[in-house]
Amino acid sequence: MMKLFNIIQNKIDSLINFFGILSSFLIPLLILIISISVIMRYFFSLGFTWLQDLYIWTHSSIILLGIAYTLKYDGHVRIDLLYRNASRNYKKVINLMGSLLFSVPFCLLLITKGYPFFERSFLLNESSKETGGLPAIYIVKFLILVLGISLFIQVINGILKILLKKNGNN
Repeated sequence: MMKLFNIIQNKIDSLINFFGILSSFLIPLLILIISISVIMRYFFSLGFTWLQDLYIWTHSSIILLGIAYTLKYDGHVRIDLLYRNASRNYKKVINLMGSLLFSVPFCLLLITKGYPFFERSFLLNESSKETGGLPAIYIVKFLILVLGISLFIQVINGILKILLKKNGNN
C-alpha cells in the first residue's frame, strides 16, 4: 500500500514540477514580449493590441501554472509570527489544518466556478474585447481550471505526506 502511495506521490510531484518548469520557461518569453512592445511603442510609435494581450496572457500563465509548484516547495507567503519558531509537530498541525480548512475549499471553489467560466467562454468563442486583440481568451480561462485542479492535487499530496510521516512512514 505504501508503495502505491509513493508511486502516486512521485507522479504528482512530476506533474507539479512540469507546471513549474513550464512556468519558468515562460518568464524569458514574457520579458521578450514586453521588450518588443516597449521598443515598438516608444521608438516606432507602433502599438499592437494583440501584443499587449499576449504579455497579459503570458503573465497570467506564469502565475496560474506556478502556484502549485510554489506550494510544493513551500515558497508561498505566510504570516510567520507563530510559525517561524514553532516545533516541527506544531508546523505539521498548522499545515494540515490550513490545508483542510482553507486550501481544499479554495481549490474546490476554483474548480466548481472555473469550469463554467471556461465553458461559457469556449462555447461563445470569446475573444479579446479590444479591437485587434487575441482570439480564444478561453485558453487563459482554462488555466484557472488547471490551477484549481493542480493546486488541489498538490494540497492532497501535501496532506498525505504530513499524515504518512506523522505515522512514522516515509
